[in-house]
Amino acid sequence: MPDTAETTQDDVFQAYQNLYELMDKAYWTASTIQDKDRIRGIEDAISDILTALNAADIKARTQDYADCKNLVDATNHRLDKLKSQIDSIIHVVKIATQVVKAAEDAVKLAAKFFV
Repeated sequence: MPDTAETTQDDVFQAYQNLYELMDKAYWTASTIQDKDRIRGIEDAISDILTALNAADIKARTQDYADCKNLVDATNHRLDKLKSQIDSIIHVVKIATQVVKAAEDAVKLAAKFFV
């Protein structure tokens, strides 16, 4: 994992891209339609983050950076709640574990990038 000074926009993008892909797997293994809807909602937010991070040098565009930071903060809050309830939502242990790990990685890198 990159050091604080070395965390780049691409590092954050890759972490959220990995999380997005795992959330799609989680969607298909979720036990109820409500859980699937919840996962899809978080996936949609992650997709918006990826779109914002895909733009060149987001830190140079003050308002875009602030908007993305707010979206990341809100999404990370939703991810924290999901992590605490993942075992009751996803009954495939491997996928649940991968989602939690990817969420932790994305949150950690975002905290280093969006300071």
